[in-house]
Amino acid sequence: MAAISIFFYFLLFSFAEATTNRGGGNGFTTSLFHRDSLLSPLHNSSLSCHDRRTNAFRRSFSRSATLLSHVNAVSTACIHSPIIPNSGEFLMSVSIGTPPVDFIAIADTGSDLTWTQCLPCQKCFNQSHPMFNPRRSSSYRNVSCTSDTCRSLDSYHCGTDLQTCSYGYSYGDRSFTYGDLASDKITIESFKLPKTVIGCGHQNGGTFGGVTSGIIGLGGGALSLVSQMNTIAAIKRQFSYCLPTFFSDENITGKISFGQNAVVSGPKVISTPLVSRSPDTFYFLTLEAISVANKRLKAADDTSALTRRGNIIIDSGTTLTFLPRNLYEDLVSTLVSVIKAKRVDDPSGILELCYAAGGGDDLHIPVIIAHFAGGADVKLLPLNTFALVAENVTCLTLAPASDLAIFGNLAQINFIVGYDLENKRLSFKPTVCD
Repeated sequence: MAAISIFFYFLLFSFAEATTNRGGGNGFTTSLFHRDSLLSPLHNSSLSCHDRRTNAFRRSFSRSATLLSHVNAVSTACIHSPIIPNSGEFLMSVSIGTPPVDFIAIADTGSDLTWTQCLPCQKCFNQSHPMFNPRRSSSYRNVSCTSDTCRSLDSYHCGTDLQTCSYGYSYGDRSFTYGDLASDKITIESFKLPKTVIGCGHQNGGTFGGVTSGIIGLGGGALSLVSQMNTIAAIKRQFSYCLPTFFSDENITGKISFGQNAVVSGPKVISTPLVSRSPDTFYFLTLEAISVANKRLKAADDTSALTRRGNIIIDSGTTLTFLPRNLYEDLVSTLVSVIKAKRVDDPSGILELCYAAGGGDDLHIPVIIAHFAGGADVKLLPLNTFALVAENVTCLTLAPASDLAIFGNLAQINFIVGYDLENKRLSFKPTVCD
């Protein structure tokens, strides 16, 4: 089955700030950590900052291709999963069951179903935490094959007694998970989410393993953790995050909030509509133009399909931003005319526009404005659009897309980005996230 690459930044949630707000509904906030942070179990001290950047850029191209395959996929015998597991960029620490069992999973806004490895395991990968045993959880319940929940899956299989609904995810890198759809309690620090629909994987393999135990789905579909919060805990279907600068050896953290805590308000907030398109897992926006050096570049000409609503996905799991080829080429041409510095090649051969310079200040990089529908003009500073990829080599972190445009994670640094699924709005608020 076709599948989708996972979300760019590996996130480790230390749910230390779970709260319940009076009157205005429920919500909680957690810390988040870059996958390469010293605080992350995935940190590799043998890699330089340049190595980590290069690896993230490569993952971006893989994710872009697999996201596109998911958007274009037709129904098959398996669920079309929106991730490729080991290229994910965020980790999330939660507990499942009664009594609670801790596990670390890949947090993915490009995926819906939350699942973990379960006993008995017919085929499993190694994981750092004990494997979840549903027979020891008093709150575990199988989902009936005749239920609407089971039938909401793209594809499912029934047990002989119709009391078991089986799911199957296969991924673009030949990873897979097969198991039973169930409900159980998920605990985030002291915040409890009872009767949450999960996947209990009995056959799992591929590039998983090591630290992670499964997936936490934060997409826009009905089975995602974000969507379920509304029915199981009266938490509004909204979340927001604030991503700091990264690719350093410092213990820099950001935040992610859910429910009432996720409201983005105050001065300088700008908003744009979330566009309903298939698949509903992904978050589609409408990019109208990009401005640089007082020149406005249209996203596409009037005959292009890219002029339609929902022509770009916002994805915190993709490092780079991917623009339609014509828009990208116009942007590069304008930047070349403005930036007076020596052009060089990217040593890794990944990025196309690079300069011999030790950093953005040397290049006098102009502000680039992304114009989204509804008057949401997002001002991208040099740290959002250029990065030092090698000693004295700085490159543009935007790239040409084939068919699917993606507003990536680097472009979201030092913004509070709020997803309001209730009102179909996405908001940006410039701030300092470190």
